[in-house]
Amino acid sequence: MKHIQRSVRLSPAVNRTLGVLAEQRGLTCYQLLGRVIEAGLASMIGSPSGQPSMAAFGEDITARLFALEALADRCLFTASAAYVYARHGALPGEGDADKVDATLGEAVQSAYARQRALAGEIL
Repeated sequence: MKHIQRSVRLSPAVNRTLGVLAEQRGLTCYQLLGRVIEAGLASMIGSPSGQPSMAAFGEDITARLFALEALADRCLFTASAAYVYARHGALPGEGDADKVDATLGEAVQSAYARQRALAGEIL
C-alpha cells in the first residue's frame, strides 16, 4: 500500500497528549497520529462496518441531555407545586391527617402526571 506524506501542525497540548497516548500504547507518535486521523475520518463519515459514527452518537447524546434537562425542570416544578400545596395546606383547618394526606397525594399525582406529559411533548 502506498502512503502519502503530509505535514501536520499540532498545538503543544495536542502534541503532549499524542506523545503520552503513543507511549501508553507502545507506538511512535507518527504511528498513533495515523490511527488518530483514520479514526477521526471514520467518525466524520461513518464507519465502514455500518455502525453509527461518533458524530451521530454525540448528536444523540446531546438530544438526550436536552430531554433530561427538560424532564428535570418539570420535576423541579412538580416538587415546587407539592411544596406549595403542603405549605399552604390543601385543607385549611382540617384536623383529619388522613384526609389531608389523601388530598395532598391526589394533588401531587395530578401535578406529576401533567408535568410528565408536558415533558413528553419535547421528547
